[in-house]
Amino acid sequence: MRTNDDIWWALANTKVLLEPRQRLETFGTTVIHYRLIAEKMDAANQVSIREGQVHAERPQLLTPAFFQKLLLEGFGEDGQRFAGWLHDHAKDLAFLKYGFRFRRDAARETTVHDSLASVAARVRGDVEQRGEPLTAVIQGVDDAWEVCLLKFMTDTIRKAAPVHVSDMKRERMFELLDGIPRGVHADVERDFEAVGGDRSRLKLLAAKLRDLGVFEAYEDRFFALVRRLSG
Repeated sequence: MRTNDDIWWALANTKVLLEPRQRLETFGTTVIHYRLIAEKMDAANQVSIREGQVHAERPQLLTPAFFQKLLLEGFGEDGQRFAGWLHDHAKDLAFLKYGFRFRRDAARETTVHDSLASVAARVRGDVEQRGEPLTAVIQGVDDAWEVCLLKFMTDTIRKAAPVHVSDMKRERMFELLDGIPRGVHADVERDFEAVGGDRSRLKLLAAKLRDLGVFEAYEDRFFALVRRLSG
């Protein structure tokens, strides 16, 4: 099990040698390919190269009600006052939720007998020559390489967020319709369509509607769907 010191060491020693030229998509999933190089801890001039993919999911627009719920459940009077402020300024605020996933078992690992600097230069040169717009080259720590990968992804998301907000504002996704952002309406529509004829998806849909604080707005439609799938 990793200690806090292990994690901080991995974070401090994560270095992006080559960033993807193409940014994360605003309205779709982005698949980022990575090559993560790290010097073996127990052997001189041995470098591991891990290759794989990270799926960065489409940023999801959240409602102020989502944060109001968190504040009311976990904070005192100051949190409640701020929750009221959120409600009054909902149209001026933007909250995005990001998600990404990768499969550890899908990562391919090879070991090269050479210096870290030589391997880093070679891997970077190979990616540049191929002209791969969504491939990153990362230098990290061998025994905590997943921490390095996660740091890279969170930094990538942080850089992309202002552009995503700008794109969504241009599409008027923050505009309130019956007190709910237009983008949330669109997201919920996709969720209703995703249920299709699968009753097992109803519980997930209900949970999401409640988390977003919009269940009452969709209550009639939700229970109509429940009756249809139960008939």
